[in-house]
Amino acid sequence: MKKIFFSIAALMAVVFLASCDSKLCYCYEYGYETEVYVNTDTPCSSMGHGERGCVESYERMDPGQVALNPTL
Repeated sequence: MKKIFFSIAALMAVVFLASCDSKLCYCYEYGYETEVYVNTDTPCSSMGHGERGCVESYERMDPGQVALNPTL
């Protein structure tokens, strides 16, 4: 039981410390929204590629309003 407790505590500490220097970005691809965590000095737009576009959290939009590529 103690091993499980310490394992969970260690995992929570790693997640907490990792979140200190990261920020949340929202990425849109084919009408779906995904959340991506990046370093605070990395612009969210750099996470986009091809059909995927990423924005800062204050630029978040409704996934239903994102235009789909009409050629697909």
